[in-house]
Amino acid sequence: MKFSFTLMMFVLLCSTGFSMVQKFSSTLPEKSQFDSPQALAERVKFWTKIYAYYTTTQGVFHLVDDPAFILGEIDLTPITSSSILNAREKRVQSEKAIRERRAELISKWKIVDNKKVRLQMGLRDRMQQAFFLSGRYLPMMEMIFKKQGLPVELTRIVFVESSFNVNAQSKVGASGLWQLMPSVAKPYGYIQNNYDQRNHPFYSTELAAQILKNNYKGLGSWPLAITAYNHGLTGVRRMVHRNGSKKIENLVESENVTSSWGFASKNFYACFLAVLEVERNAVSLFGNNLLTSKKLQIKEYKLNRTLPKSKILTWYNNSMAQFRLMNPHLNWQRIKKIKLIPAGVPLIVPTENYHLVAQDRS
Repeated sequence: MKFSFTLMMFVLLCSTGFSMVQKFSSTLPEKSQFDSPQALAERVKFWTKIYAYYTTTQGVFHLVDDPAFILGEIDLTPITSSSILNAREKRVQSEKAIRERRAELISKWKIVDNKKVRLQMGLRDRMQQAFFLSGRYLPMMEMIFKKQGLPVELTRIVFVESSFNVNAQSKVGASGLWQLMPSVAKPYGYIQNNYDQRNHPFYSTELAAQILKNNYKGLGSWPLAITAYNHGLTGVRRMVHRNGSKKIENLVESENVTSSWGFASKNFYACFLAVLEVERNAVSLFGNNLLTSKKLQIKEYKLNRTLPKSKILTWYNNSMAQFRLMNPHLNWQRIKKIKLIPAGVPLIVPTENYHLVAQDRS
């Protein structure tokens, strides 16, 4: 659902003139301080395959405690691409195929505990789409992180968190590009009646940078600080204390774990390293025709007085679609019902129409 919405957003932005494209070129520094510990090499290799080789209709069954131990593959493409089956039939047949393949592999490998077997679907096509979308936001993100004195590689956490889908929502309440939780954002005043700045590319990036900076200050290690972005600073501290080690590989391989230290926490840093690997080799992995969107020509602006929605729409060429797509942080259930946009609401405005904002500033 998230991916399909991202594709819809891509089409709409192209049709409204906001999406100029260019050939992909990585902006990662040549030398990186994020080296892969030898003990995590196989995990990183596994996630590199997931991001670069298997599509979202292909997957691998693996052992939960050892992702590199691949039990077998599954390809649902013939089902999902069928022109005869409807959506429900595709879902039912896909679930049946997964059950049967899982049972087959459990029997083949003589696995006693079925819970030890996990299915990971691929992300190649989603990663390719993420490369395209990243062009809109990475220049801004890198600028913010450089200003904060943080390694620009950290901005690639967004590939892991949301695949650069600005509208991404998780089942546990995380939201936006950086998948920020309400408990993290509320103390900063990010969540208001009319908007949620977790879904604002600029403000969410500022908060994510602050979180990572605090994590590093509290843990003194980037692998731990990055893991804490997913697992929480307190949770990682508990794991460090319980195991008496600040090495991420020791925590990942440890059997002395807290109740909340699960699969995602163990693999978050490996996923991050895999994303860096995939980006550095993106052209060879995805082809010379890999495209990325150019940076959106926009400006951030906070209303200094209440204005009619009809007037604000002129800033978006009188297109509600443009207004909505460029401002995913607004509470659209409220905004679509009101005629006046209250003062204090942050907006993202096309640079080409920013001169129209002058009347509001006067």
